[in-house]
Amino acid sequence: MTKTKLSAYEQERLENIKQNRELLLSLNLVGDSAVVLGEPAGQRRIVNKTKHKRSADDEEGDDGGAWGGRKGKLPRAGAVEAPARRSKRLRGETAEPVTEVEERVIDGGDVSELLLGAESHFTTDVVSQAIKVEGHYRGWVESGVMERLGIQGNATEAWESEGGGKFSFKDPLGTGKKITKKSIPSGQSVAKFVASKLLKKNPNAYFYRHTEPGVEQWTGDWTEEERLVFLHIAKEFGCGDKWGLFSTHIPHRVGYQCSNYYRQYVIPQGWIIDDNYRIDSSGHAVYVGKHKRGGT
Repeated sequence: MTKTKLSAYEQERLENIKQNRELLLSLNLVGDSAVVLGEPAGQRRIVNKTKHKRSADDEEGDDGGAWGGRKGKLPRAGAVEAPARRSKRLRGETAEPVTEVEERVIDGGDVSELLLGAESHFTTDVVSQAIKVEGHYRGWVESGVMERLGIQGNATEAWESEGGGKFSFKDPLGTGKKITKKSIPSGQSVAKFVASKLLKKNPNAYFYRHTEPGVEQWTGDWTEEERLVFLHIAKEFGCGDKWGLFSTHIPHRVGYQCSNYYRQYVIPQGWIIDDNYRIDSSGHAVYVGKHKRGGT
């Protein structure tokens, strides 16, 4: 039978596979025998692993060693054990009977009974050190921001000084004109555009999506300094709503970032206890309070 001549590309590919296999063997990361993948069908071969010889580099240091095992020991290579089935039914075992609580959840569709309050989920030490809030922010725009931007001293004064009127979701700016896509800058949402026009009339709406004019918005992980400021403001003024106003105390962050940080990190870590939230079996915060339109 005439052998098919491999192209230069295939030859280079097989050489790379060979080098990778040798590297894995030298690191003791493959079993005693393994198929060299990538070779043409009918030409695949079994590679036998040579016994690894211990050297001074194999000794475990004070940090537990690169292999994480007993001192001076390398992990034994071999067949990878299949993961155990987590489901008792799939393992062929009898599943636990459904509890009364689970039956009520199934019948009524209300999962709240499967959620834990902070006092039940966290340790006594965590609960004792946590800040307790009622889910409401009682403050106003940070004083320095308020002075720099000429914002009035409270919500009523701010609203009335900028024209007043009855708020409407259909006409949030109170102009009597419907907002069209043509009036919105390209790439900007209606909500963000509307908020940009409400700096002095409705600061909460503005700062929910915008930083102070001229201040860069930061993204990504929060710093420890920001975390401490967040907790300090929560302890002094409360938190849980009016995130736009709350965010004026934390430069470079906007309201929705504070809201997300609260739900994804602050509540699950037990830094603040808010009875409007429960913790599920995965440790995530689940809102169980009353839903209000607007959500800012």
